[in-house]
Amino acid sequence: MSKGHVHILGAGIVGLATAANLVQRGHTVTLVDREGPAAGTSRGNAAAIAWTDVAPLASPGLWKQAIKWLVDPLGPLSVRPTYALKILPWMLRFLAASSAVRVKQSTLALADLNGQALPAWERLWRVSGTHNQVRRDGCLELFDTDASLTKARSGWAEQRTFGMEINELQVQDLRDLEPALSERVIGGAMVPGWIQMDDPLTLCLSLADWLRNQGVRFEVTEIANLEPRETGCDLLTKTGERIEADHLVVACGAWSKHLAAQLGDAIPLDTERGYNITVPEPGITVNRMIMLPGHGFVLSPLSIGLRVGGAVEFGGLKLPPNWQRVDAMVAKARMFFPGLQTAGGERWMGYRPSIPDSLPVIAPATRHRNIFYAFGHAHHGLTESAVTGEMIADMIEGNKPSVDPAPFAADRF
Repeated sequence: MSKGHVHILGAGIVGLATAANLVQRGHTVTLVDREGPAAGTSRGNAAAIAWTDVAPLASPGLWKQAIKWLVDPLGPLSVRPTYALKILPWMLRFLAASSAVRVKQSTLALADLNGQALPAWERLWRVSGTHNQVRRDGCLELFDTDASLTKARSGWAEQRTFGMEINELQVQDLRDLEPALSERVIGGAMVPGWIQMDDPLTLCLSLADWLRNQGVRFEVTEIANLEPRETGCDLLTKTGERIEADHLVVACGAWSKHLAAQLGDAIPLDTERGYNITVPEPGITVNRMIMLPGHGFVLSPLSIGLRVGGAVEFGGLKLPPNWQRVDAMVAKARMFFPGLQTAGGERWMGYRPSIPDSLPVIAPATRHRNIFYAFGHAHHGLTESAVTGEMIADMIEGNKPSVDPAPFAADRF
């Protein structure tokens, strides 16, 4: 096939990884972003390659837990009152995706996708020279109630059916690994397969530098409209310029929905607003990523400090941040790590692009053969970006991807 010129909308981690796969195959690539590489959500995630996480957010009976969380406006899940009506259609789809049959389908699709995620990253780290930013210390899941620990055990059993290693540990073993832990913890497990990056922003900028050295162009401009044509697509910028693309990849994360709509695809995409604080001198040592599933947040030791972040807030793209959510997470983190200090910490909020069935869209547009989608990865954007890039490159070249693309189709809704 003729390689052509591929334009990628979005210079976050998914766009960067897609560009890396395409340029290795001889394609001419231009990345278009309104702010530049990793200016949005990709700079502020927890830096984990969480390939062992195959459970969709939607699950049978989750609505009961969700109601309990929603009672607390600063809990793990909240909806801003002014956004409640707007998120209602998404929530109804989420409930529909919580049936046992749908959850099994989503789990199998995530296991297939995430099963290829780490090998895809290993290839990308080697070729881009970013392998020295990788840490392999695993992840600890910690619990402070018998009910949450019992529930976790059923999840671990399912993960093991996919060949994933989950090692339940006694409390003293947990404290040996993390001496700064409080007495609150009653149990937990080590997930040794988790991989962590030193800092997600550094990774993205390193990939961007490598891509420039491979001849990839970066354009900082905002796209207002897309005009598909038989052999490609014209991109109209907000300043009135027209950019001609032979092939187009839409990888704008939470901002992809309106572009897909212009192309005739109504994707039920919304945003889970996530919060964190990164503290250069936290006053404690955390040796590896710590997950607190019952409370909806993590502690992630990065090269730039300790990041405490997570939770889910539905509030769209326009409402201002509610920084009390960071204060609530810090207060809970101190219950597990009493010595945590946050002076000098930098607060941040980002937008996770989320689809009700927890599966991204990795697919051609339904009406335009030279336009492709790579968005909706929710909490797994970093994890799934490299394998997404390989799948999109295969689709552009007319090859069969290594992962079955059917569950990620744009017309599945």
